[in-house]
This record gives sequence, C-alpha cells and structure tokens, in this order.
Amino acid sequence: MRKIIFILAAVALVASCSQSRKWTDKEREELRELVRTHKDRVAIRHMEEANYQNLEQCVLTTIEGTYPDYNQYNKLTGKTDTLNAVILSCLDYTIGPNFENLPLLFPVGQLQQAGILPDSVTDAQVAAFYGCLAGKIKTIYGTPANFTSALFNDMDVPMELSGAMQECVKSATCCDSTATAQPNVPMKKK
Repeated sequence: MRKIIFILAAVALVASCSQSRKWTDKEREELRELVRTHKDRVAIRHMEEANYQNLEQCVLTTIEGTYPDYNQYNKLTGKTDTLNAVILSCLDYTIGPNFENLPLLFPVGQLQQAGILPDSVTDAQVAAFYGCLAGKIKTIYGTPANFTSALFNDMDVPMELSGAMQECVKSATCCDSTATAQPNVPMKKK
C-alpha cells in the first residue's frame, strides 16, 4: 500500500513539474524590451549602460521570481502596472535608503555634458555635490520611493530637482578657486 502511495505521489510530482512552464530566453528578451521602452524616463535615461543592465536584470529576476510561469505573468490584466511597480522598486533599491548611489542615476560625465557640473570639477567637489544633492532630495521627497516615482512619472527633470542641483553646484564649487571661472586676460599686442 505504501509503495502505491509513493508511486502516485512521484507521478503527481513529475506531472506538476512538467506542466509548469519556465521562462524562455525569448520571453526574457521581450521583458527586457518592455523595460527599454521606459528609457526615456528621467530616472532611467541618465544611467550608464552597466547600471542600466543591472536594473534590467533586477526587473527580470523580480518578475520571473514572482511569476515562475510566464503564462501567469503574461495573462495579468495589470501587466504594465506590475512592470512599472517593479521598475520603481528596483530603482529604489539601486538608489539606496540614504540616496548614496545618486551617481548611478546622474553620472558626473552626463552632468558635465549637460552643463550642470563644470569640466574642471575635482573629486572632492563631486563628493560635496552628491552629498548636498542627497540632503536636498531627502528634504524635498522624503523617501527614495517618492523620489523615483517623481522621476519615473515625469519625462523632464522636475523643477525642484533642477533647482537643487544648481544650488549644490554653487555650494560645492564656490569655495575652491580652481572651480571658479578665471577671467580671460587679453593678449598683449605685439
């Protein structure tokens, strides 16, 4: 009798395992493409490629872990909402509880290209800038979740954040003579 129960349990286990469908590489790539369609959002657009790939992997791992059967995820009525919530959650995690990873969202090189940080900024000034910015973001938004939600839902940099960045640049570079613009000295005529 025990042998029959054991065999039936084994058959049931094999049958249930064969029915659950794991994600294929094609389905994973489809999800990555969906994440890439959000790359125009401020919270993602400025990320360096390696950090963006980490975000994609976080989203994929989270959704695949929550919905091991692709069909279960694919049949969700709020699939887009689920994807957005997972992206925000991964961004919150990426930023860190004290906004210590702001350079991942706003890399120095991109801030320099945008004209926010001067090209001649020193490492100490960069550290001061990010420290100041983290403090201002905490004051304005309170939590990483509120901050990433504001960035994710707004296609442009919110005015509060833009103003905070400008104030932090002034604060970080005001006292160092190497960061201030040197007046042009007219060349002597020969």
